[in-house]
Amino acid sequence: MATAGPSARSPESASRQREMDRCRVEIAEAQRLLRAGHPDVEGLCLMLSDWAAELRLLEEEERRQSADWRRGVAEAGYPRTL
Repeated sequence: MATAGPSARSPESASRQREMDRCRVEIAEAQRLLRAGHPDVEGLCLMLSDWAAELRLLEEEERRQSADWRRGVAEAGYPRTL
């Protein structure tokens, strides 16, 4: 039985969401350490840059997939509800 919410997502979408959540956690941790005065500023900036780039890639992938889905619905002639 399908329900609204995370369990209704495809496994691929749920996996991507977990990856995006991990990116956000890592970004927040890098920011926290930088604000706390951690001595490895260069390493933390690299960490922040890497995780932010990964998050951008995942978000773009999600936007493309969503656009492809909407296009498929429109091409199939279903009423537009979005």
